[in-house]
Amino acid sequence: MNTILLLQIAIIGAFLINLAFRAVQRFFIIPSHDWREKIEKVVNYPSAIYLKVGKKRSSYRRRLVLASKKPSFYTNYVNNKLKIDDGDRESKTEFLESMKHRQPQDKQRKLLYGFFHPYASNGGGGERVLWLAVKATLAASDENLCVMYVTSDLEPLQILRKAEEKFQVEGLDHKRIIFIYLRKYSAWIDSNFWPNVTLLGQLIGSFMLSMEALYELTPDIWIDTMGLPGSYLAVSWILNLPILSYVHYPIIQDEMFSKLKFQKFSLVQFAKFKFTVSDVRQTLKLVYWSILYHFYAYLGSLVNIALTNGSWTYNHITNIWGDSARNDSRIEILYPPCGTEYLVESHSEGSRKNTILYIAQFRAEKRHDLVLSHYYKFLEKSKRANLTIETLPRLSFLGSCRTPDDTAVLNSIKEKVKELDIEAYVDFIIDCSYDEVLANLSTSKFGLNAMWNEHFGIGVVEYLGRGVIPLCHASAGPYLDIVTGGNDGKNKWLNEVGYFFKDKSDPDYHESLQTGQPEGFLVFEDPQDRKSLIEMPDLETLLSTLFITRRELSADALLADMRSKGMALVESKFSNDAFVRKWVSSCNILKTIEITNRENRKSDTEKFF
Repeated sequence: MNTILLLQIAIIGAFLINLAFRAVQRFFIIPSHDWREKIEKVVNYPSAIYLKVGKKRSSYRRRLVLASKKPSFYTNYVNNKLKIDDGDRESKTEFLESMKHRQPQDKQRKLLYGFFHPYASNGGGGERVLWLAVKATLAASDENLCVMYVTSDLEPLQILRKAEEKFQVEGLDHKRIIFIYLRKYSAWIDSNFWPNVTLLGQLIGSFMLSMEALYELTPDIWIDTMGLPGSYLAVSWILNLPILSYVHYPIIQDEMFSKLKFQKFSLVQFAKFKFTVSDVRQTLKLVYWSILYHFYAYLGSLVNIALTNGSWTYNHITNIWGDSARNDSRIEILYPPCGTEYLVESHSEGSRKNTILYIAQFRAEKRHDLVLSHYYKFLEKSKRANLTIETLPRLSFLGSCRTPDDTAVLNSIKEKVKELDIEAYVDFIIDCSYDEVLANLSTSKFGLNAMWNEHFGIGVVEYLGRGVIPLCHASAGPYLDIVTGGNDGKNKWLNEVGYFFKDKSDPDYHESLQTGQPEGFLVFEDPQDRKSLIEMPDLETLLSTLFITRRELSADALLADMRSKGMALVESKFSNDAFVRKWVSSCNILKTIEITNRENRKSDTEKFF
């Protein structure tokens, strides 16, 4: 009897949950029963008036956008009220006719691609991906419209002009880009809003922000290019929209657990547990991170297409999302659009200075302090070798300061330069224009990258694209994807296009592996094959090898050959065209999924959506 009662309760519960989800879905996508009469009244009114829609802004705005000749007019930049564009009012017959329901396979049916990228007005690598993706989506079909969910204070035209100037994105059809401003929960995705439980807080924040986005305008396809997986819940559960996630960096990784005293739940691990504040805190962290890890894996199961920016991110996302992914989902690599065809095409080789250029924001993880320490040791060694200052490479730090923390890092670097008394050898180029960046790339011999596990490394691509020989940390993107010229198989620290180094401060350094290698070299597991070991010099040893003991490795003739091969390597691999081709292919897959989802819908929602 109890079993039957429980079964009945479960069936009733499932029925009520289904009703609740359908009710919420209808709220987002179905307007009031008299929606056509309301719109006709406003269209026929002698002057422009607001459309009274109550809480149904999303469903009404959706109809206006899909029927309009100027969809961009229906932004909520000024306020959340709805007016009808004068052009749509003038062609009211065609405008109203365009609101009719279209079958899923109708080739004239417009599609709304919702780009969830709140910081779209920024000027970083993530925004470069975003705006090239928007351009590719619009170019793929005249029926494609792009909805930009943003938290910026800039007006739409300012954001578009900034993107076009910063990323050389020309030919954007402004009329087909609709900006939806998210103001209520915009602070919730900022790490500063969650000083504790930051990851959990940002997941909650991205969920709330996505709900606000859907409340203003519901798209047909959801695209996350900023790494806000909490948004997938509402999009998938309520609306069952196809989801594309462009992943720059997984929000949680296996390596995080290695920082804990107790790295997994096992008797062996907890045999050393003591009832101290420290051990309790470590245990709570393990519980917290484990829950987040599995929740992140679940969120990945909601994604139809996951595109990663390189091999390092691909390996991690495959490890986390792969087991829980749906059968028809895809996880693939799509390198960021670096515009290498323009870098190479616009470059004319001239004389180069003996400069080591380090392009990086002034942040702690860029390890400028490590660079200075090794550079100082190299200078001391060169003095003992009686080398003159004219023969030594200068070190040039080029970067920007976005926050007070960045400025503090810059000031500490300058202080260290003074302490080491190497001001005559070190230059600083702060907050310069992109033209100045290109000028420095065109006149420097070497380019430095010192970050451990930089997930991609667009700066290294720019080095190669402008003929700068990279001196890179042997990890993640630079090692696995970018500086991939041939080598002799044994000395992996040098290849046809650049040089590598490692450091004792790297988190993957293990003292137990250090046996029998030459002085100044370190032994690590090979990121390309964890079963193999590699020997890499530290930065001081690399510099000493290039400029003191084996100067033939920095001879102009060899560098010219490396320069030519490096430019050829990156020209097509990281080009905008390569990105666009694969992005359009992904859009076509999403469109097919969207059509299938519509055809499989059994509720009356399909009559309106």
